Amino acid sequence: MPQLQLIAELPSHSEPAWAVTFNPTRSLLASCSTDRSIRLFSYILPSSPSADNFPSSSDPKPVFSLNKVVSTDHKRTVRSIAWSPDGRTLASGSFDSTVGVWEEVIPSSDNEDEDQEGVYKPDVEGEDSKEEKEWECVTTLEGHESECKSVAFSSDGALLASCSRDKSVWVWEVQPDADFECIAVMMEHSQDVKCIAWHPHEEILASASYDSHIHLAFDDPDSDWMLFQKLHAKLPPTPLTLSHDSPASLINALIPSPTVWSLAFSPDGGYLASGGDLGGIRIWKRQGNQPDSTWTEVLHLAVHTRSIFSLAWSPSPSPSPEPTDLGLLASAGGDGKIVVFQLTSFESGVSMKPLAAIKDAHGVSDVNSVGWCIREDKKGLGILSSAGDDGSVKVWRLVSDV
Repeated sequence: MPQLQLIAELPSHSEPAWAVTFNPTRSLLASCSTDRSIRLFSYILPSSPSADNFPSSSDPKPVFSLNKVVSTDHKRTVRSIAWSPDGRTLASGSFDSTVGVWEEVIPSSDNEDEDQEGVYKPDVEGEDSKEEKEWECVTTLEGHESECKSVAFSSDGALLASCSRDKSVWVWEVQPDADFECIAVMMEHSQDVKCIAWHPHEEILASASYDSHIHLAFDDPDSDWMLFQKLHAKLPPTPLTLSHDSPASLINALIPSPTVWSLAFSPDGGYLASGGDLGGIRIWKRQGNQPDSTWTEVLHLAVHTRSIFSLAWSPSPSPSPEPTDLGLLASAGGDGKIVVFQLTSFESGVSMKPLAAIKDAHGVSDVNSVGWCIREDKKGLGILSSAGDDGSVKVWRLVSDV
């Protein structure tokens, strides 16, 4: 039976850590915190990866080290961070209502133009640059009227989305020279928007709110960005069942409507997972292949005893996964647990099999974020990072034994 093995406890933030995310193209892990800093950790994977789905606990471990502490200009908590798909840009969402856009630059020397703070120079293949690079905020996006809760890049990196306590979801178009143009502001939620997530292959944006709804939006070719479906939980986690055409008054009386804290799309884009403040994970299935195809709730599993603050969905680490293998879903939240599930599709639905779990992953503290190592080269699958209310950042891996 696979287990989660702790492989690194990284230098802590001085205040709660809110998010962790692996760079998709480089050996970097980023974290952010109430202390307003972004920490970058570098890592080296074992030279001889295990031939099995999961390594043994005695196999060589990845080595992590603190690479850089970026002191941001944000005035309040840095709540969310997200890498662009090419790994060159990092976005940060803050409680000061702004979004920062960070790129690695070579600082200008004193004899260069005074108005040129830095010059972005991507690595040239085969060229070993000896100049020290720094991560600088090249753009600050303003517009939200309250705390920014989440930021995310679309799968092709052409769009950046942000959401806020002001009930809005913004979509920004990425343009050359670190320029961003706001192309949509959606105000359909009635309360604080907690989380956003892009479809892994298409320009479909999901948002979750304190109003208990998940909204799905897309860019209508005949119009602008618009909401095409509002998901509302119906499946209870007990044997109690209700038909989908039951009166709304009956559903509302018998089934609580939890705040939706977290979202994650499956790697194949056919499913969406959501986590709420009652500790349940819900799985939604896409019914069709059109951009505005409807999504239907197919599974509700009671997992945690408190709010689920974070979900992360990874491709299967198997070298030859079955077509029904939907990968690994990790969940974490206010009860301090991290749980990893194996998801499998079948003709009439989907199953979630718990593979591994850790209690008190960050001591007595909440676990605010989990993130899988998902890279273009497919290396590092099965490695998971977590951020806690105690300010710590930890790294785990799935192993076949402990």
